[in-house]
Amino acid sequence: MNFEFFAFLVFMSFVSFSVAFLAYGMVVRFMGKESFASRLGQIILVPACIVIYDFITMAAPSGYRYLVGGLPLLACAGIALYFRFVKGENFAEAKSPSELAQLTAEPKKFSKKSARIHAARKKRGGK
Repeated sequence: MNFEFFAFLVFMSFVSFSVAFLAYGMVVRFMGKESFASRLGQIILVPACIVIYDFITMAAPSGYRYLVGGLPLLACAGIALYFRFVKGENFAEAKSPSELAQLTAEPKKFSKKSARIHAARKKRGGK
């Protein structure tokens, strides 16, 4: 009995994560990232979807709980497969967020005085 409860809690954490992923994706897809409605949707709509779907999963008859809870997991797997095979994304070669941030970073700007000092050091053979 205790292991079944533990397994159900672990399963529900995966279900909650996948519902959050899907709800956030829908909010961003239909409302954008920066609008007021999008911010409100991210704060209110995503947690509401998680709570409501968790309640639906727990209220389902005991034989169908894992089936109802597995639907968002299947949807997330379907999205991953779609991007892998239809869109051609290769997740293994994807750059990390820090690498992407370094690509978009602007070169360091120096003041005129700093540029003169830097040029003088270069002439002397320093760093």
